[in-house]
Amino acid sequence: MVYAVVTGGGTSGHVIPAMAILEGLLEAGHTANELRYVGSRRGIERSLMVSSDVAGEYLPISGLQRSLSPRGIARNLALPFRLVRSRLMARALIKRWQPRVVVSVGGYASEPMSAAAIAAGVPLVCVSYDRTPGLATRKQARHATVSAVAFEDTELPRSVLTGAPVRAELRHLNVLERRAAARRELEIPQDALVVTIVGGSLGSGVLNALAPELLMAMGVADKPNQFLFHVAGARDTGSFMSYVPQVGYRRVAYESRMADLYASTDVLVCRAGASTVAEIATVGIAAVIVPWSGAADDHQTKNAAWLAQQSAAIMHTESECADGTVVATVMRLVQNEAERADLAQNARVMGAVHRGDALIRTIENAAI
Repeated sequence: MVYAVVTGGGTSGHVIPAMAILEGLLEAGHTANELRYVGSRRGIERSLMVSSDVAGEYLPISGLQRSLSPRGIARNLALPFRLVRSRLMARALIKRWQPRVVVSVGGYASEPMSAAAIAAGVPLVCVSYDRTPGLATRKQARHATVSAVAFEDTELPRSVLTGAPVRAELRHLNVLERRAAARRELEIPQDALVVTIVGGSLGSGVLNALAPELLMAMGVADKPNQFLFHVAGARDTGSFMSYVPQVGYRRVAYESRMADLYASTDVLVCRAGASTVAEIATVGIAAVIVPWSGAADDHQTKNAAWLAQQSAAIMHTESECADGTVVATVMRLVQNEAERADLAQNARVMGAVHRGDALIRTIENAAI
């Protein structure tokens, strides 16, 4: 018999929290043989779950394609058939595994398994780590045993404040203690003042455009030994300025060593995805956050405001990237160690809710 099934995926924004929950259950004493993960064949989960000891099942479910290309239209036409097949497969998995609890992290990949759990009377825990829950989570929460939420003002039925699911290596990370080893791992000079740009696994054109401007500003600043680490994303392969006197610069498409990256960073420039905001608070790092203006229900602005309203991060709009405001803010932080330290400390205080075990205890309490 399986103890818990964690379901959801399609994007790293859903898969990483699912992996964090599995890690938490393992830390609580449950074995890998007692756990399962269910995601989509068409998402990023297969590649990310390679590192996990927990077995996974991957359903043919896919998300709605917004593209009007022939391929996008064909995939949308096939979606109802994939959904029906995925639901049938999910019901068979529930019958075979007889789990004591199903945990949904949302996204289209969570729908079949959550529906199967509800139909079979298996307790369902909906985990919401966005301040504004997504559509799948809102629908599933109506029938869930409990909704585990990361924000006090998140409105879902039977909600319990548990914090967000964060990977174990980040929950246990001491930034200052790891800094030297992390910089050796990433080949960053030990004495450098490091600014890091991260736009998510796919990258952000808005944040990527800041790189040359930041390099130029860092090059004329009265601050020696600066370094810009730029995670540009897999889909943005445009050319960026690669040399400015006195400033080190490295651009990568993707960086999986996030604990090392956070530990190496003095100032982080990033988007406001739920996992990113939770990680900033969990590890305690000075951050300049630019919410994505196209996010559904403007949920990224609400995520970022949770930190910004408590002086635990600085939030700017996308338009302020274009007019030089964001670069000016970053350079102010580069020159002001005390302000960086205050932001990092305030963020870490707010991250206490994410570093605890309330989420795992909530899942265990819901289990049959």
